[in-house]
Order: sequence, then C-alpha cells, then structure tokens
Amino acid sequence: MLFPKYTIKSDQQSRRETSHESRGSVEPATLGLVVAALVSLLLIFFAARSLLGSSPEQNPAPVESEFNQKGAPIQTIEQVLESVQVYVSSQEYPPAVAILKGAIAKYPTDADLRLALVDLYMLMQEFPLAYEQIVAAIDHSDDSMGGVGAKTQFTAGTLANTIEQPELAESHYKAAMQGDPNNADYPLYLANIQFKLNKLEAAKATLAIAARLAPDRAMVWATWAKIALRQNNLTIAKQQIAKARRLEPHVPAWTILEANIQKRSGNPERAIELLSALPQDAFNDPEALRLLVESYGMIGRPEDAASRMVDFATLNSNNAQAAFDAAIWLERAKLRDDAILWGRRARDLGHKRAQGWLDSLPE
Repeated sequence: MLFPKYTIKSDQQSRRETSHESRGSVEPATLGLVVAALVSLLLIFFAARSLLGSSPEQNPAPVESEFNQKGAPIQTIEQVLESVQVYVSSQEYPPAVAILKGAIAKYPTDADLRLALVDLYMLMQEFPLAYEQIVAAIDHSDDSMGGVGAKTQFTAGTLANTIEQPELAESHYKAAMQGDPNNADYPLYLANIQFKLNKLEAAKATLAIAARLAPDRAMVWATWAKIALRQNNLTIAKQQIAKARRLEPHVPAWTILEANIQKRSGNPERAIELLSALPQDAFNDPEALRLLVESYGMIGRPEDAASRMVDFATLNSNNAQAAFDAAIWLERAKLRDDAILWGRRARDLGHKRAQGWLDSLPE
C-alpha cells in the first residue's frame, strides 16, 4: 500500500501499477503487528525511490482521458505523488501531508490519495491519523468495481490494534478473511485479536482455519498454547508449545511461553532452566524477568531473584517499578539496607507505593 502501489481494485489501478512497475518501484511488505518494522521498511522504500529516480523514457505521459473510478485524473495523481516524494525523500513530512490533504480536498472520494496519506502517516508514526484515513479510503471504495483489497482491510485491522481498538481490528481482519480466504495471516491475526478480547472459543475456531492453511507456522501453535494456558488446560498448552518450538526452536517468545506453562504446572526448576538459556536482551521483556524471579522465589532462592531484579533496575535507572521490585526482593532476601536504598530510589522516581512500603518496614 506504499505509494505509488495502490490497493483499490479497478482497471485504472492496473494501469497505474503497470506504469510505476516499469520504473522499478519496490514492492512493500505487508504490515504486521510489529508496526516499528513497517516504519523501517517505509524508510528503506523512500530511500530506494530517491536513489532510483526516473527518466522521461521510463515515465510515458498518462493518457489525459483516463480517470480513476471516482473522477480524479490519473495525471493529477502522478503529479501529486511525485511532489510528495520530493519532500518525503528529504524527510520534510508536513509539506508532503499538506500536498496530499489539498489533493484530497479537491478529490475527497479518491481512495488512492487517501491510501497514500495513510502510508505517509504511518511513516510519521501518526497511527490514529493513518487509521482515520484508511477507514475513509475503505468507505469511499466502489464495491461494484471490486472495493478495497484484503490487504487494505488487514492493514486497517493492524492499525486499529495499534491504537488499542481491538473490536475494530476484529472487524477488519474478518473482512480481510472474506476477501482472501486462502491467506493464513488473516485468521492467525484475527485469532490473536479474539484472544485479546477473551473470545477464546471463537479464537480456537479461527485458529483451526489458520492451522489448515499453514500447519508449519509456529505462531499458530503458540497462540493455541496461550489459549489453553488461559483456560488452565496445561496438558494441551504443553503439547501446542512443543509444536511451536519444534518449528522455531530459537524464538525467545516461545521459550518464555513454555517457561510460563512450566511454572504454572508447578515446575519452576524447568522454567528457570529454559529462561536461563535465553540471551540477556530477552529479559528486556518484563514477562521473562517476572517469570524468572517468581520461579526463583518458588524454590526458595530470593537472593537470586533479588540479584536479577537489581541488575535490571540498574540498567533501567529511571524505571520506578523496577527499583521498587528490586527493593521488594532484596527485603525478601533479608538484605534490608540494600532494600531501603532501592525503596528510596523508587520513591524518588515517583513510585506511589514506595513511601508506604518504606514506612511499613520494621525498625
């Protein structure tokens, strides 16, 4: 959906895509749940476009009688996008936004212009504005000429999830599935949204579709393990996470999930073994650190839990919660003086419970 690659399905779109592909435009990756990765791809795309440039021979003038399905001349679209590209290449985003907004004001029902603005807002990490424009593009699409594509609905769902609107994301992902029932990404992402909404039976039904389409996707089985864990079906959870780890043995997220299942199953030693094998940067995930320190606590080793929390709090010196957690575990390890120091640090960083906790310590 990057400009000038459009998502609206029409004969006019095909002509535009053919024209731009002749210039060597880069095919974009589909937007995933990790939106930061999309921003990086957008930056690479615009840099590549700037380096590739274009020549008159590669850009035949469009036929002036060609109009898109809602009335905007194709030549106008080309000129707008080329003007926008000049500013985007030099990271001057406000003028690029102004150009696109002006074009949309003139042609308010042109979905292609709105999709270009969506891409620009995503590049700027203005995700609420991007979602607003992609919904407008969907609303202005012409169902009699194919409407918007499944990828556009999928992107809309991911943007909705990014701005914490999972109910809207669910609706978009369902529309994507209807538009392309053979793409495993769509039921897989829908199932994760349904899990987020605690619609566990619906999530399992959706996952069954994803599993049929892509049985070799580890995320399918890991999501099933998460559902089983939430339903406290630990046997199924173990079976499903084992499938995910066989497919992708080096993904830290699956290791962390298995450790959680083992801890919940009353096997903290195995959880510690799994977590201890992870690279250090995996503990930037608070869930991994929480599981590790709680597992140490379960086997009567609060000093090891305290040590890991102090290391984390030291690396994250402005994190009030980390400082407070370090204080808690130090006190449990009977290292009172150190606990008081970290409790005071948490208080000074603004932790609301820190002073009350300090006052509660015995003299």
